[in-house]
Amino acid sequence: MKIALTVGHSLLKNGNYTSADGKKYGGCNEYKWCKAFSKQVASAIRKNGHTVKRIVCPEKKFTSSIQEKAYKLNIINSGNYDLVIELHLNAASPSAKGTEVLYKSSAGKKYAEKVQKQLASVFTDRGIKLRDDLYMLNGTKPPAILIETFFCTNKGEYKKAKGIIKRRELAKLIAKGIPYK
Repeated sequence: MKIALTVGHSLLKNGNYTSADGKKYGGCNEYKWCKAFSKQVASAIRKNGHTVKRIVCPEKKFTSSIQEKAYKLNIINSGNYDLVIELHLNAASPSAKGTEVLYKSSAGKKYAEKVQKQLASVFTDRGIKLRDDLYMLNGTKPPAILIETFFCTNKGEYKKAKGIIKRRELAKLIAKGIPYK
């Protein structure tokens, strides 16, 4: 399969991130974590025989988050991909926890179920969720899933995920949810 792996959010021209920042709660910055994590996810998926294009918005180029949408969708919809995976971290109160995978299409649901099952072996299972209000799930030609790996505002979850070995393990779980080629 040919897979587009995107990093949710970006770093704007003015230096602000369009993502959640859980550092004040002992967690992490969503964009920074997902950008680093995406390299491990891409590697793990490639080891399963798939072709992966990692898509990260150019840093300090855009002036608003709206520009992220056009940038990513243009690449995805002109690339003949079979699946889109977007990486995110959830954010809420410091006590919120768990993992969830979002989808819109029936094909996306199948991938969401498999990836969710894997990530729920590490984090609280918040289940898969049908969403029809997110551009990444609405605007792509191929099926898409959006992974909310854990809560960046939860110190304990961040601690579970932050080690490089832990990131590799999490990446392998996501890859395991994508069928082997």
